[in-house]
Amino acid sequence: MTVKNGDGRIVITGFKGAVIGRFDKGQVTIKDPNPNDGIGPIVTGADVTQSLSENTTRYSGSKVRFRTIGGSFTITVFGTDINLSAIGRGLIQLNGSLGARGTVDDGTYAVNGGAPQPFPPFPFRFPLDAQAGG
Repeated sequence: MTVKNGDGRIVITGFKGAVIGRFDKGQVTIKDPNPNDGIGPIVTGADVTQSLSENTTRYSGSKVRFRTIGGSFTITVFGTDINLSAIGRGLIQLNGSLGARGTVDDGTYAVNGGAPQPFPPFPFRFPLDAQAGG
């Protein structure tokens, strides 16, 4: 799955695989329930790092980049101009933000190499499966 220039919220739950992303302004919360089952999260550019629990950290700021590779994790991104790629298995939820005129801000997503779709202005869930064709 890829997201380009998305504004809003992306939640990746129960994910096993790799996620690489960035945003212009916002926050990313990463829950890594087992720090020993893959490479831990790598985050650069965060102005603020906040530990929410033993296995959950929130990073916020501008021009933040992040990646998680291997293991199982949950990632929540809330921000503007989000660019993200995810390869693996898990549940994805996209929820775009509405602009001042009540229209969805620019941004697209694509799944399994499919055609880019407008970033949805409502909660939209779907499973991501690395084995699916596309």
